[in-house]
Amino acid sequence: MQVGGLLLAIALTYGPVLLLLGLLNLRDRRQSTLLGTVLRQLPWRELRGRLAIHARCALLSRRGLVRLDMRACSRDEIWEAVGRVSRSLPPSVRLVIDGTVDPQFPATVTVEATGSPARCHPPRPSVAPG
Repeated sequence: MQVGGLLLAIALTYGPVLLLLGLLNLRDRRQSTLLGTVLRQLPWRELRGRLAIHARCALLSRRGLVRLDMRACSRDEIWEAVGRVSRSLPPSVRLVIDGTVDPQFPATVTVEATGSPARCHPPRPSVAPG
């Protein structure tokens, strides 16, 4: 009986700490995976010194945020990064790119996936009355 009480006290004392450490480990692995995904999509040799990447993941959900600071990059490089990175991220991750699309106006581009790919239907051929 005393051994059971001792085991229960140990579980109640160390259980929450171990659970928190496990959740933090999962969050850090998701963040590392996001950074690796982004790094594989961007041409590092060309953007070296002009790009900053920051990834955050939520502790209790699968949501995440990837922020690219591309203020020193050209408009074409920004749009290429939007296209390449947004296709490779999971639907629960939001992509935010800070950049200067027009030299007079700095802009922030936010891309969010909806979870299901957009469906495009080809236009129907028009039939001329004959």
